[in-house]
Amino acid sequence: MRSLSPLFLFAAVAVRAEGDAADAGGAPVALQDVVVSAAPFERDQSQLVSATNVLSGQPLALKMKPTLGETLSDLPGISSTYFGPGASRPVIRGLGEDRIRILENGIGTLDASVISPDHAVSLDPLLIDRVEVIRGPATLLYGGNAIGGVVNVVDSRIYHRTLDRPFTARGQARFSSVDDGTAYTALAEGAQNGLSWHVDGYRHRTEDMHIPGYAWTDALRATDPSGAVSGYLPNSSTDTDGGAIGASYAGTRGFVGASFSGHNAVYGVPPAPNSDEGAVLIDLRQRRLDLQGELSDPLPGFKTAKLKAGISHYRHQELDNGVPGTTFRNRGYESRLELVQEPLERLEGAVGFQTSRSNFSVAGDEAFLPPSITSNYGVFAFEEYKAKPVTYQLGARLDRQTLRLTDASGTERNGNGVSVSGGAVWTISEGWLLTGSLSRSERQPNVQELFANGPHTGTDAFEIGSPSLSSERSIAAEVAVRRTAGLLTGELSVYSHRFTGYIYPDATGVDDPVHGLQIYRYLQTDVAFYGAELQLVLHLHQSREHNLDLKGSADFVHAEIRESGEPLPRIPPRRATLGLEYRHEGWTAGVEVQGVDRARRLAPGETPTDSYALLNANVAYEFERANVSYEIFVRGDNLTDELARNHVSFLKDIAPLPGRNVSVGVTLAY
Repeated sequence: MRSLSPLFLFAAVAVRAEGDAADAGGAPVALQDVVVSAAPFERDQSQLVSATNVLSGQPLALKMKPTLGETLSDLPGISSTYFGPGASRPVIRGLGEDRIRILENGIGTLDASVISPDHAVSLDPLLIDRVEVIRGPATLLYGGNAIGGVVNVVDSRIYHRTLDRPFTARGQARFSSVDDGTAYTALAEGAQNGLSWHVDGYRHRTEDMHIPGYAWTDALRATDPSGAVSGYLPNSSTDTDGGAIGASYAGTRGFVGASFSGHNAVYGVPPAPNSDEGAVLIDLRQRRLDLQGELSDPLPGFKTAKLKAGISHYRHQELDNGVPGTTFRNRGYESRLELVQEPLERLEGAVGFQTSRSNFSVAGDEAFLPPSITSNYGVFAFEEYKAKPVTYQLGARLDRQTLRLTDASGTERNGNGVSVSGGAVWTISEGWLLTGSLSRSERQPNVQELFANGPHTGTDAFEIGSPSLSSERSIAAEVAVRRTAGLLTGELSVYSHRFTGYIYPDATGVDDPVHGLQIYRYLQTDVAFYGAELQLVLHLHQSREHNLDLKGSADFVHAEIRESGEPLPRIPPRRATLGLEYRHEGWTAGVEVQGVDRARRLAPGETPTDSYALLNANVAYEFERANVSYEIFVRGDNLTDELARNHVSFLKDIAPLPGRNVSVGVTLAY
């Protein structure tokens, strides 16, 4: 890929410059964010075997987009499902759906986003404090559904300690040109006598999104002239609102807290070719109760006990010209208890228990799934042993899943899963680390893969499950080199992920005679994923007043069926990004170019996507006046108005990525 060449040249020049300036030193400026999702105790990114990303503060504010998937899609190894502006879920190293766990403060979102790409994740990024991404298997702590990775969204609705100030408030307003979008958030919190409280609310509205050129590809318009719409993406408006209240009490031995939140979203789904449906809108509603607590010295030999639980009522209706068609419901809960051991010389660790239950049903025109109750139970242990200069991290987990259909058949399916992992972080020298890991993971098939039987317009398919499917097993290996201090900082990681019994919907080439949709049947086969990720920062100038960094990243993933060598569908093409960032006192300014290669390896029947390059820029200013802090930013995305299509998306042929967009925002905090 031509767009990768300048980045690897940059890496070579930077490495040479690092050697020439070995005595220049430099403060650690990368891979130092604290991560709470990858281990039962907090660790810096550099000290974890797993590859991680952390977004918070101004970097998160500048990357913020209407959906979680699009907010994270520029990070190395991460893409998105992109089902239009209203629905987008992260894809990590080519793996998505029920192989990626999305968490709110360590507990699952308890929605229906894994069932179909047109189902939005039931949270809005506007009030997120930080996002932690674990790239690669995280089954040890979060079960078989984290076989590809974890995205943990962290907010401040339940405080773990008493707030330092009796009252604080924050408000934000954002405006975007590409969709005439407006977004507003407000937050207030305070504390007194050990009791902390929190209230927040948000509202986000957009009109149909502007795009360069035609929504449909040339090839598709040649077969169906009705798709000759240009300049905007039909039926792509969104309307989202919600809020939460929370409180917690912190004492000398720990804390206990709760929050109640509501999330509402109405968003359009771009019309598919040959569809007999009108302007379909998704009307999503979730009500959720979260509980958290921590206790010091709970039992002999244990330092702390941590409890988290979430209970959710979720409803999702598909409206055809305002008339409800299909309704998805999920009533569920998830809880986890972790007991962190007292440190024993060089040994630290934890044991834990996790349980969840999902009562899921689909009713209406597209009831392609039977009603079901899925229960999961898991026990795990994690140990870390420090034998300088090497830190070893080992663990194991046992899961049991029970899936019972609640229709007349009463069919029940039980399965066990075993996951083990081991890895090491070797401090080679000051600022240089080498990591390696090997893990074995197992995932049980879900109700869709086992028992689907009906039309599913979200994927433009008639889906048929296979009740005989066995568990999906994988062995993953990864090696990474990290540099955390000096002129050059960053990470290069190389990974391999081999699946036995990988579950996927196979195109039969036969159409359903009633609905005219191609029939897809869930099958199993052995597949292999491998790839690499690079992220580097060359610190061109560092001083108390001025900082200038040259940043680069690149990633690729290769996925194929092991026996035939046939490519898997919707695998992200190779990407590379190169940019400059300047910081001076309260000012931050940046410019970057991201190049995405054309899709070179296509699965049978898969349509191609062309290469493209996106030019982005931003400027932000932070200052304080009279105990009020202000942050103002302007961000430009796709400034050259390039026509770009996301190869991972089911809608890539009818819904390109947004055109030129200028976003303006201001945040006030007291």
